[in-house]
Amino acid sequence: MVKDMANHSQKQIIREKVAKLKNSLSGEAIIRCSELICNRLVSTDLFNQSTCIALYYALGDEVLTSRLIDEWRFKKQIVLPVVAGKDLHFYPYTGNENLKKSDYGIMEPVGSELITPESIDIYIIPGIAFDYNCNRLGRGKGYYDRYLSGIEKPLIGLCFDFQLVERIPADIHDKKMTMVITEKATVFLPDI
Repeated sequence: MVKDMANHSQKQIIREKVAKLKNSLSGEAIIRCSELICNRLVSTDLFNQSTCIALYYALGDEVLTSRLIDEWRFKKQIVLPVVAGKDLHFYPYTGNENLKKSDYGIMEPVGSELITPESIDIYIIPGIAFDYNCNRLGRGKGYYDRYLSGIEKPLIGLCFDFQLVERIPADIHDKKMTMVITEKATVFLPDI
């Protein structure tokens, strides 16, 4: 219990530090860095060998993915997350006209064709921060951790370079990424 509280406070410190750094980024820098990150992503074997890709529609402080989604929607099946209560589900992206803004301000696909985890080849995941051991720090709601708990598929975290930190305290339920991509680096899950 004491360790959980210590981890929680350390995570909060990282969230606050990253938020300050994000606020100092210009809109042009976000666009430029996002483009570099997405270019690095599409050059990976994991991306190229996948036919069904779980992406995310970025919030204003995340790596921008809308151009990537639109560019690849006819070449691969792109699925996006939808929050339902405490759960995360994935639905096909069929165009901007079939998106609606959620209660969290996230653009989500409107549709009834739920995509099962077995159908998804790779997950591209946002985060507040990642570390060199491929640990992820999310927004604290646990949606991705719950969804991914039993899934053994490649997980790629996207973040700006300043979001790649030395160490994130990991809890037992936290899911490690296979790879983390920034505009300057690609970090792989270390062999254990």
